[in-house]
Amino acid sequence: MANPVREERLQKIRTQRLAHLGTLLAGFAHEVRNPLSTIGLNLQLVLEDFREAESTRDKRTHKRLSTVEGEVRRLQTILEEFLSYARAPEPKVQLVSLNQKIQALIDFQDLEMKEANLSLRFYPGVDVKGVACDWDQVQAAVGNLVRNAKDATPSGGQIFVSTQRDGEFVTINVTDTGAGIAAQEIDRVLEPYFSTKKGGTGLGLPTVRRVAEDHGGSLTMQSEPGKGTQFSLRIPVRGHEQTAET
Repeated sequence: MANPVREERLQKIRTQRLAHLGTLLAGFAHEVRNPLSTIGLNLQLVLEDFREAESTRDKRTHKRLSTVEGEVRRLQTILEEFLSYARAPEPKVQLVSLNQKIQALIDFQDLEMKEANLSLRFYPGVDVKGVACDWDQVQAAVGNLVRNAKDATPSGGQIFVSTQRDGEFVTINVTDTGAGIAAQEIDRVLEPYFSTKKGGTGLGLPTVRRVAEDHGGSLTMQSEPGKGTQFSLRIPVRGHEQTAET
């Protein structure tokens, strides 16, 4: 029979080790970031020298350097997303007018969506007013979900963003008419480093989920292959709606 005291002590040790490992990995990523940036910058300078290559050898060199430079940029993206995931600050909660903030975000994204021949629409909940949250974090999370929806939706498709009140919570839904997610992948989509996108880091959705959980909420999803996907970011309302910041 398991000893509860011993199990609790072992779990505490595991938690401490994981926290320590996370700190070490974040420090390692931070140290790698600077020399990687230097490598990337120098590769760009060398590529500039070979930009108008004429000989077969120089053209071949330019092509190989371009490949290396692309991989450096990919590693930089992975590092930045890892640091964002690992070192996220505690939410600085302030009451905001959520519908107005999201409308501004949608307006900013509109031109990019039109260029991709996609329709982006926002349906604000009439009973959603002031919400206490760290808007910088929530904005990044919603923006991430909208970008994912854009990547998953073919030309001519639609993306819908909506808000709705659910008791003491508010839910932000991002729905697309894309290809959907295969049943065998649904349970893994929110896991770190799992991505259905070519070249994806697999940290975007886990970061969105962390933002939701840090606010005392949750991130859930529904998907049907061939019809689309919906992500729902749910966070507490808190506070007094009448004093919301715009």
